[in-house]
Amino acid sequence: MKTALRFINAEMKKAGIDYHFQKNRKPKATYPYFVGELVPADPVTEDGRKEFTLILDGFNRESPQTEGTLLELFAEAEKIEEHFPRWRGWPQCLETRQLRSFIAAASRKSPGMSSCRRYGSI
Repeated sequence: MKTALRFINAEMKKAGIDYHFQKNRKPKATYPYFVGELVPADPVTEDGRKEFTLILDGFNRESPQTEGTLLELFAEAEKIEEHFPRWRGWPQCLETRQLRSFIAAASRKSPGMSSCRRYGSI
């Protein structure tokens, strides 16, 4: 699993996305940024294959780097959608494991923080 998470991290950097796993640990956040959460999926096959969904939440607020608009956050989300194929997936062999990454859905969520725009479920 660590290999797959390292792959996602590297690909997000290639796409120019400020990505963090589980929590943004920067002393001072720079906006916009995305945080990933790994959720196990119920197995649908008998071969013991494990599947996980990486849910991304994007955050933006007014700062020296950004105006804090939802449009800016959508522009960052489009970079992710362009980098990762939508439905057919992007198969990768990582060491002895296989990974297929793709975008399944995108939606706007109401912000959890007063002045922060949130974009999630990518």
